[in-house]
Amino acid sequence: MAYPIKGYLLQQSEYIKEIDSEADIYIHEATKAKVLLIANKDPHKSFCIGFRTPPKDSTGVPHIIEHSVLCGSRKYPLKDPFVELAKGSLNTYLNAMTYPDKTLYPISSQNDKDFQNLMDVYLDAVFFPNIYKQKEILMQEGWRYHLEDVKAPIEYKGVVYNEMKGAFSSPEEIGFRLIKETLFPHTTYAHESGGAPAHIPDLSYEAFIDFHKSYYHPSNSYICLYGDMDPEKTLEYIDKEYLSKFSYMEIDSHIAEELAFKEVVTKTAYYSATPDKDNGLFLSYNFVVGDVGNRQLMLAMSILEYVLLDTPASPLKKALIAEGIGEDVYGAFQTHLKQPVFTIVGKNVVEDKKQRFYEVIHEVLEDLAKNGLPEHLLKGALQVKEFELREGDSSGYSKGLFYSLAAMKSWIYDASPFVYLKYEEELAALKTNLKNGYYEELIKQHILNNKHCAKVELYPKVGLEKEIEDAVTEKLAAYKASLSEKELQALIDATKHFNAFQMTPDAEGAAECIPLLQREDLRRKAKYPKYVVRKEQETDYVVTTVFTNKIAYVNWHISLIGIEDKHMPYLGMIVGMLGKLDTKHYTYEALSSHIDEHIGSMSYHIQALNDANQRDGYLPTFLIQSKALINEVSEQVRMMGEILQNTLFDNADRLLEIIREMKALMESAISSEGHRIAYSRLLAHLSSTELFEEKTKGITFYHFVCDIEKNWSSVKDQTISALKEAYGYLANKKRITVGLTVDEEEASQIIPIIQNQMDDLPEEKIEPLVMKFDITEEKEAMIYPSNVNYVAMGYNFKEQGYNYHGGMLMLKTVLSMDYLWSKVRVQNGAYGCFCDFRRSGNMFFVSYRDPNIDQTLELYKEIPSYLEVLQLSDRELLQYLIGTISQMDFPFTPATEGKTAQTYYLMGIKEHQLQQSRDELFATTNETLKQFAPLVKECLEKEYYCVFGNAQNVENAQTEFKDQTIV
Repeated sequence: MAYPIKGYLLQQSEYIKEIDSEADIYIHEATKAKVLLIANKDPHKSFCIGFRTPPKDSTGVPHIIEHSVLCGSRKYPLKDPFVELAKGSLNTYLNAMTYPDKTLYPISSQNDKDFQNLMDVYLDAVFFPNIYKQKEILMQEGWRYHLEDVKAPIEYKGVVYNEMKGAFSSPEEIGFRLIKETLFPHTTYAHESGGAPAHIPDLSYEAFIDFHKSYYHPSNSYICLYGDMDPEKTLEYIDKEYLSKFSYMEIDSHIAEELAFKEVVTKTAYYSATPDKDNGLFLSYNFVVGDVGNRQLMLAMSILEYVLLDTPASPLKKALIAEGIGEDVYGAFQTHLKQPVFTIVGKNVVEDKKQRFYEVIHEVLEDLAKNGLPEHLLKGALQVKEFELREGDSSGYSKGLFYSLAAMKSWIYDASPFVYLKYEEELAALKTNLKNGYYEELIKQHILNNKHCAKVELYPKVGLEKEIEDAVTEKLAAYKASLSEKELQALIDATKHFNAFQMTPDAEGAAECIPLLQREDLRRKAKYPKYVVRKEQETDYVVTTVFTNKIAYVNWHISLIGIEDKHMPYLGMIVGMLGKLDTKHYTYEALSSHIDEHIGSMSYHIQALNDANQRDGYLPTFLIQSKALINEVSEQVRMMGEILQNTLFDNADRLLEIIREMKALMESAISSEGHRIAYSRLLAHLSSTELFEEKTKGITFYHFVCDIEKNWSSVKDQTISALKEAYGYLANKKRITVGLTVDEEEASQIIPIIQNQMDDLPEEKIEPLVMKFDITEEKEAMIYPSNVNYVAMGYNFKEQGYNYHGGMLMLKTVLSMDYLWSKVRVQNGAYGCFCDFRRSGNMFFVSYRDPNIDQTLELYKEIPSYLEVLQLSDRELLQYLIGTISQMDFPFTPATEGKTAQTYYLMGIKEHQLQQSRDELFATTNETLKQFAPLVKECLEKEYYCVFGNAQNVENAQTEFKDQTIV
């Protein structure tokens, strides 16, 4: 039970059964800071402090402040304490995030001392940042003029400036920003909190400082603590060290509501397209729905969105696709705003179908409102949502982080933080409302009769990114022309001063202000998942028994060894088709509904695993993942068998719909995955594993799907035949390894149920097939209409005669957190950069949202020189050891522990191998790291690189490209 804590007033205390925690709300007496304490026995603790930060313009000041406060503070006067923490903390989460109206700073750790350290650094950062002393922080993180020579052009530089240039590159990102601005023209949501590139250079230092003064005060703060800790000690520390330094301040951070529109608004804009993809509109129909504090309405609308648009059986999605309106149709219910938004999207819509997009929406919804939604669809959606809520899977992150973000959804708007921590009453009410017209009334009230809505339409425009860049160039040229000789020299001097600021290291010993754990605080034993292998007849079962709260996680790993290479892209297509096609006993609509009603989820993946025990040994695998409550296991396994054995590929029209949807989904992912595309394409020239990935889900696969869609009428029969042939290889008992994660007492009962299904599968001998792979030269530019670049360079060190060593784990941390961070991000303006050294021998360096190409590649080439003279202190070596361990010892959830166990088993990774690498890591010294210099040097001298960027940047680069591929 909660009790009084000095300096705080207890406002409310309640046991919340949904999260099995005592939740207490306190108010700090002096400042009125708000505190939510979620107390339980979870050792995985979390802390989050948030502020309401409504922007008044689109200069991105909330976003730039978020970056900048982490660049040094009162207690921690370093240039980048955030990176120092990342280098040497056992954190399981360390980040900050800017929303349209709030900014949050969450951390989590399983180590008590580390948790205290992280919390202290973050509190000092937000309340006492160095931005008041160092104007250069704004210049680095936000924007600055850059001019090194009077004859050179002036440039804009800055981390957030480049980040947002990348963020404004895809139709989705542009569209969803425009939706918010259009629906809320008179509130803070009319402005871009992240910063619009055209407006970021309007931000002055004075406005930057004023924003922090106005909002980063305890009186405007929301603090959430979660887990097994001493609440009195923790809150008294926060008061003594931070909150007590302030007095109450009246702060106007209220988020105003937009009054409902009287008429529908239409907004048009453009997105950048390539000449071969210049005919697809991005359409969205958007409705403002209630208040985010109304939990039942929010849950009901998310269920409605799922029913209407998220499944193959969804009536609105089906109707729009059947009309040939767009290549993909989907929905979104955005609840990160005070007034949530229900969105219906059509992607790649031809212009003459634009009006039908809106007409079909009204026709379908009017019919459903009048005649009723199918009850089985509503029941299925409710089952899916309830499963998600009860499972409480936070994807390995601290549940406290998950709950903190949930609490902020309502708390930040002056509603109770408990609103999104509960769901039992709302679920019960929504089940009761299944048959009384409740959901049909939601359609009428919040969509059909809702005038607070907007049609946002984006048209493709070839060369738009060049127009934008040219406009910036002209603006800066005009600005330069307006400057006197004296003013130009002042700008050159300012650039030199800033460069000197960046190049000047922190004072000797300054880093020691960051608290650090000791070696004895670190676990020497490798983290290895729990599992046993059981054989039933000829099938291997990889069984992990953990507490799963009566959920069975069943995975079928289907080996693709022995299948010819020509079938692989078709197997990649089948990933996106299973569960969406008719089967022998179900229409695809009935199949989807049945799965929703009985099973938590079922998903399909294709991947290649590296064989840990041989050079370039790869294990191509098709994976079916599923989860269900224990009482539904029979149905879970039966449906897996139905999909694997009885899927039908004869409906050509349905296949084309799915292919178009697949193509559109890949296009949506491309703009945010540029770094992954660059290094994956690079590595595809270096190993069989990566080549397989490229052919089954990379850019090569994307082009394969595009060609089929474009030429469907002539390749239809051939494609259907190839899909059937590839699919026929999957249902083979000899190919399947079963992964099972379940409560211990349930395992023995479930295995016979699965084996029953296994016994129904064909059993065909697998003929070995040697896959020959030759390393091919790679100097490629991949052209994409983006305003930034992603630059990858690497090779396979085993080809150069080197072996994997556990010290490479620390090498990765050192290079990512020191050299690449300071050179590529801080000094060169890329938003992100990292590297990897894999057991397979593949190594690479890659940048993210990078304004450069040539400079970045040159910086990569200087890494061996950096390593040759590297001399880390004992403290720095310990710091990097801690940071490396943090990345390795990520906490398991039941699902991730089981999946990891299965992967290790298939790859042949034994516990002693991980332990050897960990022992080598603990033994890593300066000499160990220096010895990697020749390895890196020889690999980089191979000149293997791949750039994903826009045509103008590639054209202007001095770098040689043997191939240029238009994405």
